[in-house]
Order: sequence, then structure tokens, then C-alpha cells
Amino acid sequence: MILSDLKQFNLPDEPGVYFFKQDKKTLYIGKATSLRDRARSYFGRDLAATRGGVIVRMVAECDGLEFK
Repeated sequence: MILSDLKQFNLPDEPGVYFFKQDKKTLYIGKATSLRDRARSYFGRDLAATRGGVIVRMVAECDGLEFK
């Protein structure tokens, strides 16, 4: 998934829980005070330095995002 893919999910600037998905499999579950800001944070240039290789790989493998 890339940053431009996030637009299709129409994430609100509200608190909630988000799920990074690959097909039907959930790769990651998180919570945020702003779903839009948190999801965008996974596509920054410094992702590897700030969150590590596991998260970089998860973002590369995911093909969907759900939120509640």
C-alpha cells in the first residue's frame, strides 16, 4: 500500500481503532485519537528509523485498511 491509497478509505479525523489487512488476514491493530493522522504516519520517509523493519514490511504487504 502507498500513501495515495489511503484516500479511498476516507479516514475521519476522529478517535478509533484501525486494522491493516492483507486479504482477510489482520496484520496489525492499533488505536488512535485521529485515525487520519495515525494512518498517514505509516507512510512517512522516516518509518524505518522510527518504527522499525517489521512495521515497514507490514505496510508494504497490506492491501486494505478497516476502522471502527
